[in-house]
Amino acid sequence: MIRLIKNAEVFTPEPIGKKDVLFAGSQICQISDKIDIEGDIEVDIIDGQGKYLFPGFIDNHVHITGGGGEGGFGT
Repeated sequence: MIRLIKNAEVFTPEPIGKKDVLFAGSQICQISDKIDIEGDIEVDIIDGQGKYLFPGFIDNHVHITGGGGEGGFGT
C-alpha cells in the first residue's frame, strides 16, 4: 500500500517544517515540501495539517543491561 501524509509538521528528530511524507508499505520513500503522485496509482492520502509526524520514530525505552526483568521473562 502506498500512503502519502500531506502538510504535517515533521521532526527527523529536529523540526524540518511542514512536509509531505510518502510511504510504500512500512518504508519511508520520500520526504519533501510537496509530493504529487501521477498516473493510475492507488494512494491513501492523509491530511496531516495541524499534526506532528516523527518518521522512523521507535520506542527507545529499553534496558540493555538490567533495569527490570531480573526474575525472568515473566516479570
